[in-house]
Amino acid sequence: MNHFAFSLQNVVDANGVIISVMGMLIVFSALTVIALFIAALPKLLPLFDKILPEEHHHHEAVPSRPADHEQVLAAIGYALFRKHAETLPAE
Repeated sequence: MNHFAFSLQNVVDANGVIISVMGMLIVFSALTVIALFIAALPKLLPLFDKILPEEHHHHEAVPSRPADHEQVLAAIGYALFRKHAETLPAE
């Protein structure tokens, strides 16, 4: 059976400290780049808007047609009557 010896000297011998520090520096660098990109995004978006303008605005109001409320209420009432008329007992 193999016996594993865990000690700090094994980490030092295999350059574990250097590998750990390099890994932390890589992650720190990547997070710094992401943070800088997010900070610069409000300044970059107007530039992209000039290059690629929107084709249509989503904030415009949709023109609505005037609905005859009495006809809508009559249609709803008729639909409810037909639905419940099927479940009523026959006389």
